[in-house]
Amino acid sequence: MVQVKKLSVLLIALIALFGVTALSTETMVCTYAQMANDFFLTFDKGAREAVEALGNMYIAASDDRSPEKFLFQIESFAAAGVKMIFGYSPTIESVIQASNFVNREKVYYANILEIADWWTPLDAGPYYGQFIGPDAYVDGYLGGLAMGRLLNGEGETCILWGFPGSKAGNDRARGYKSALMENFPNITVIGEEYADFIRDKGYSVTKDWIAKFGDRIDGIFGANTSMNVGAAIACEEAGLDHVFQVTTDANKSNLVDIKDGSLDIVAGIYGFWMAGRQAVTVYDMKNGWKPTVPETMMSTMQTFITPENVDWYIETFGKDAPYDYDWKKMSRTLHPDDWDPQGLLVPIYPERFTNWIYLDKPRGYEVPKEYKEAMESGLYQEIYELYLEKFTAAWVVPPFESSPYNYVFVANNLEEGLRADIVKRMENDVLVHEVIDVPYRFDIPDFGEGCNN
Repeated sequence: MVQVKKLSVLLIALIALFGVTALSTETMVCTYAQMANDFFLTFDKGAREAVEALGNMYIAASDDRSPEKFLFQIESFAAAGVKMIFGYSPTIESVIQASNFVNREKVYYANILEIADWWTPLDAGPYYGQFIGPDAYVDGYLGGLAMGRLLNGEGETCILWGFPGSKAGNDRARGYKSALMENFPNITVIGEEYADFIRDKGYSVTKDWIAKFGDRIDGIFGANTSMNVGAAIACEEAGLDHVFQVTTDANKSNLVDIKDGSLDIVAGIYGFWMAGRQAVTVYDMKNGWKPTVPETMMSTMQTFITPENVDWYIETFGKDAPYDYDWKKMSRTLHPDDWDPQGLLVPIYPERFTNWIYLDKPRGYEVPKEYKEAMESGLYQEIYELYLEKFTAAWVVPPFESSPYNYVFVANNLEEGLRADIVKRMENDVLVHEVIDVPYRFDIPDFGEGCNN
């Protein structure tokens, strides 16, 4: 009786939200934070295109970064008959709750960007099929290499962190510091501050640094684009035209800041592709495809957007027109022999996952044995090579003319150490694979402790 009452309440809420009492099992729901964010506008666009290309009904469900609303919506849609849900969750804790729920209700689920600490899809069950997301530590490390090249190996820099509880923001800063320590002993960090991923805070923090350090500042690395836009404005007002801005998380609204040179290098996340890709994943799962163990957790590509290739990026991904992705061709069930992920994906081995390696395992927790068995059997290497082979869509990689940033990159921890897999786009759209070592370092100075000084 209690369960019946609960379902009635959920369905009433669903009626209020969407005007329906029941939904087809072919309906697909995409969850995300909020439409006010440029990132999620393109996220929604990619998801919608993929779902409609697959011939299914699309529903976008914004949770306004509320874990309670996120879980309520998932329960509501499941009660109404939805069997395919994918997207972003507001917190890492809600991933566990959502994955446990979908496995009880037999709803196919795949998520993006957020994954709980020491919690894998195999810990939940078969209906939580896959997590994908970019590696923030590798993002920051390559950003540090980029800053080093801009400064010719010498100079003084500052770091705009996000907020204290942000795993992605903290890992980007750690990766940046690691790159300087490994490769550029003559580049120091003289200022560090949290700026909450907000432009105005990036501006005010930079104003304080300018008052303190004057024209000593040669470069500013930031954990997201908005903060560096604020920093660039502060530098311009102070007449400091030599301060390089290297950052990540390119939003559509910030492309003009790259184009006019306010931002020098931005690591862009293909959020639109990730959303559409996970739509295809849950579609395939519902239609009989089962991910192998290595495919349950996968690292996704990023690219550096610069003034040299920003026009290509705007033309390819910044227009209102449909993307050029062949969403159906991503499908393992529709194209079992000639599928193409149209992006770079590398399996993540949980024991060496950069999101977790600096965190203690919960007491009594062990990673499911299937991951170790898949590594020892060579299955991880097999899946890694398969996805490299199938990725042929050169158009998603910056063109050869944007050298030295004519590549996409992704984290790879299948060896004992960490590395960045890089796919370059050469002349005549030839794709070439290279590797850069990215060392794990456990001696990286924490927030406020500088670097090499």
